[in-house]
Amino acid sequence: MHQAGEQYLTTGQFAKICGVTKHTLFHYDEIGILKPEVIKDNGYRYYSLRQFAIFDIISTLKDAGSSLKEIKSYLEHQDTKGFLQILTTKQKQLEKELQKIERMQRLLQSAIEVTSRALNTVYGEPRLEDCEEEFFIAVELSKEDSAQDRIYKINKQFLYCMENCLLDIFPSGYIISQKNVEESQYHEAKYFFCKLTKKYDSSWLYVKPKGKYAVLDHKGSYETISASYRKLKDFIARQNLKIAGNAYEYELLGYYAVRDPEDYVIEIAIEVQ
Repeated sequence: MHQAGEQYLTTGQFAKICGVTKHTLFHYDEIGILKPEVIKDNGYRYYSLRQFAIFDIISTLKDAGSSLKEIKSYLEHQDTKGFLQILTTKQKQLEKELQKIERMQRLLQSAIEVTSRALNTVYGEPRLEDCEEEFFIAVELSKEDSAQDRIYKINKQFLYCMENCLLDIFPSGYIISQKNVEESQYHEAKYFFCKLTKKYDSSWLYVKPKGKYAVLDHKGSYETISASYRKLKDFIARQNLKIAGNAYEYELLGYYAVRDPEDYVIEIAIEVQ
């Protein structure tokens, strides 16, 4: 027998208290995690107020990322250690999600800064900059690579960065070897890189040296970039400097942001001394 004075609620009343629809309660009943305490002969279903505690457990675990299957298993074998274990597991999962969100925030902020810089720079004007050391995850390319080979390599690099939580800053780009710059082979990239926020222990790690760089912001497609390289090399000569290292092409505006390749903005930086 039920205790005297115990209050029962219809499905609609209980759903209102819980802040859910009757359909949700029907579903919970169907899968066996929260059944009405009383079902009368006429089919009317009633919940007790104390069942709100069970609903609260379900909501808490669901908000923490538990599946209904996991919640059902816990309720069937409810104990303190089990509760602690499931919360600890979900806490770790939420920490990973939080880290993912934080990386995405950094990526978006970086994209905003890079895009703003691309829109506000003076195109085609060479300058000298003192640059700090930078770190890249770089995949080596070859002039023998087919288009399919190159896409495969870059995609493999992208997946590596994703798996190791490294993709959190713009821009990406290409590295042209000093030899190719000096021989005007500007379309033969040595590496494709993704920029890192800090040094990472990897066989793909590439370190851009700290030092002086001749820099120019090229507006246009990669097909027209040779003219910007010639202009930058003339500037280096007028400054009585010499090319001392590789060239770095930072894609400030690319296919993510513009439809027409002629609207690309690519920052070229050549190490000099």
